[in-house]
Amino acid sequence: MTVSEEDAAAFRDLFARHHVEIRRYLRHRIADANVAEDLAAETFARAFAARSAFADRGHGVRPWLFQIATNLLRDELRARARRRSLSERLRGERPAPVVLPAGADPELAAALTTLRRDELDVLLLFAWAELSYDEIAAALDVPVGTVRSRLSRARTRLRGELTSPAAPVVAPLRPDRSPS
Repeated sequence: MTVSEEDAAAFRDLFARHHVEIRRYLRHRIADANVAEDLAAETFARAFAARSAFADRGHGVRPWLFQIATNLLRDELRARARRRSLSERLRGERPAPVVLPAGADPELAAALTTLRRDELDVLLLFAWAELSYDEIAAALDVPVGTVRSRLSRARTRLRGELTSPAAPVVAPLRPDRSPS
């Protein structure tokens, strides 16, 4: 087997392990399921093309994949914003609607739209993608302290927006993944 064949086989395994979670994360972030699927596919296409440049900084490949996905999502949202009419742009740019699971609280969806984009990225990488603080820092290329402060601001803002006492919306989905 050649080196490129071994790379392709290893990358197939990587795709199988992470595609569903990347697609699910993107699907939560953007309303159009087809666009989310396209962005997930593009995430892995770019990762495959850049695989020789990947340097594991102790966090594994997962944060790198979420970094690529988040950057592609930002590009998509910027492109959409550019296509909006001038009057819509003058009202200020808000994050794209967050797609919540069926039956989720609409008050939560409305509260999430009040967050700044950098706060929303950190919050959703923590709560929905279940990345640790260190993994989020690696994915967004920011210090861990920045992750902690953005998450704290997002939690504070959400508490102020939500009027009904509900289950914590910023806890990771799996309680065994404690933050660092």
